Amino acid sequence: MPHNIRRLLAACLSAAAVSAAATAAPLRDSASARGLFIGAAATMGPLRNEPIYVETLRREFNMVVAENAFKMDALRPSATTYNFTDADALMAFAEQNGMAVRGHTLVWHSQLPGWLTAGNFTRDQTIAIMRDHIRTVMGRYAGRIVHWDVVNEAVADGTGQLRTNSFWHQRIGPEYIALAFQFAREADPTAVLYYNDYEAEGLGQKSDAVFNLVSSLRGQGVPVDGVGWQMHKINPFRIQGQHVTNAQRLASLGVEISITEMDVRIALPTDATELQQQALAFGDAVRFCLEQPNCTSLTTWGFTDKYSWVPSVFGGFGDALIYNASYQPKPAYTALQSVLEEGSPQPPLPPTGLTATAGSGQVALAWAAPSGAASYNVKRSTTSGGPYATVASVTGTSFTNTGLTNGTTYFFVVSAVNGAGESMNSTQVNATPQASGFTLQANPASVSVSRGGSATSTIGIVRTSFTSSVTLSASGLPAGVTAAFNPSPTTGNSSVLTLTASATATLGPATVTVTGTGGGLTRTTPIALTVTAPPGGNVTVTRAVTSNSPWFTEEQVRITNTVSLTALSVTIVVQRTTGVSASGQYNTVGGQIQQGNTSTASTITYQFALAPGQTLGTGTNRTFAAQMGGTGTVHPTSGDTWTVTYTAAGGQPVTQSGTF
Repeated sequence: MPHNIRRLLAACLSAAAVSAAATAAPLRDSASARGLFIGAAATMGPLRNEPIYVETLRREFNMVVAENAFKMDALRPSATTYNFTDADALMAFAEQNGMAVRGHTLVWHSQLPGWLTAGNFTRDQTIAIMRDHIRTVMGRYAGRIVHWDVVNEAVADGTGQLRTNSFWHQRIGPEYIALAFQFAREADPTAVLYYNDYEAEGLGQKSDAVFNLVSSLRGQGVPVDGVGWQMHKINPFRIQGQHVTNAQRLASLGVEISITEMDVRIALPTDATELQQQALAFGDAVRFCLEQPNCTSLTTWGFTDKYSWVPSVFGGFGDALIYNASYQPKPAYTALQSVLEEGSPQPPLPPTGLTATAGSGQVALAWAAPSGAASYNVKRSTTSGGPYATVASVTGTSFTNTGLTNGTTYFFVVSAVNGAGESMNSTQVNATPQASGFTLQANPASVSVSRGGSATSTIGIVRTSFTSSVTLSASGLPAGVTAAFNPSPTTGNSSVLTLTASATATLGPATVTVTGTGGGLTRTTPIALTVTAPPGGNVTVTRAVTSNSPWFTEEQVRITNTVSLTALSVTIVVQRTTGVSASGQYNTVGGQIQQGNTSTASTITYQFALAPGQTLGTGTNRTFAAQMGGTGTVHPTSGDTWTVTYTAAGGQPVTQSGTF
């Protein structure tokens, strides 16, 4: 803790001791003794005109912050004039009563004077205005204000990005934040400089954005010393493990934290149960600050419901502070007092390491025991972040919540309890119960295998509380295709399916169904299988030009087939160049082949076909020849084409083609 802050706390404790006889154990006594600032926001009307307001504020708090008197529209009525009447009055009150002061706020997108927002200032002029404002205000109170909220609410809701509709962002750019902190350090080197924002205390998009912003600024050497959590909350609210985690990661950056504007609004009308819930929230908050080494202050935004901003801003809500409108302390006050009193038994820390394991209709929870815990409250919600309902109170560090709906996601927290009370909630976990069983998933779900070859697909077994062996089989296989699983049966999470096609396997698409059985359950998954001919399609085709003179040309297609063919056609198309005419054709198969040719002005087409009902057995170098006569000009064969189409027994047609 900085030296000047230690002296301030010592002074606060001394001043509070003078008034201790008036009210037993005021908050500031215990807070000062424990090294904590306990503060409240003050509004100037009752501070000037209402003695009970003044007395309560002086007696109970060792820190004060102006609700509005330090904001720019209040301090700076024109570009060249300042009005410090209210700010000076608050400073005088604080110093007369041994109270530290929090400065709020220097750079904010709201409550700006009209001359500033309506002025057509350049970027450099706007920077100069901001520099002058920070230097003038901080310089006036240099060494007298402990914490300054230098930049307020710069992060936008819902985006995790900087608030681009801010006057300062629009006129200067995002670097306005770094400039503000640099000007602040120059104006008062002794003040602790804060970035302040709302809904940045837990874990989530906005707190991540604040963490990243502060981390980046400090990495650039920008003097950000602290992060303020405003903590305007809705009843019921409890500190949770996520708040501890966030505080610890900010501590890792070397910055302190403060709860700067806390209130807990209640939906009206208020009843006794809601007041007790509110008390838990305030008790949690001050306990949190006492337990976190980098938390230095807790400030409420006002202290009496008589002067609270809540009813005018949040319709239907109120009673957000620790005193009622008649200045009577509420349970929330008592909770603060109880936690702050030295020697009072303390509730335990929250459980850590909470885990959730889903089963069929149930979730098993386990956690680590904190010191001093006597029992635990297990709480559940179907909404992330609550509200939570207590589903069990147990003495052990595990619990299985049964009777849950399969397919529904449940969120759990656990708190620890002892004779002094209940801890804050643990970090939230979630789990989704599922009916016991398994499903199959093929990867890939579409497989191609060529004749004489094989291909694989991994059959994933997705288990939900299911440990039995699963036996796999395949159906719908084309003729000539076999399936093998490795392993099958299996108690694991996958098996490799190998599909093997014979040289005569049926060509074309098919749907193979993989079936898994086990534990009385049957599950299936489809695989789209395509059997293709290998390169050459079991038929090797070569072409040859055996003669190419000015007077005679012969072109041949030669076929070697390793399987019997039930259909075969060979077509040779010759381009009609100068003097070329059909001379003849032949084949070496014999009478099974029907042949003939046709001519047009541009081409001669030679056709060979296996006669219907015939089967062509295996053979090599079967020749199909086309002959052309000439009149003295060599025929260019490169423009001539061939096409072979065949069908193996039980297969699909395959076509090969090319040029001479």
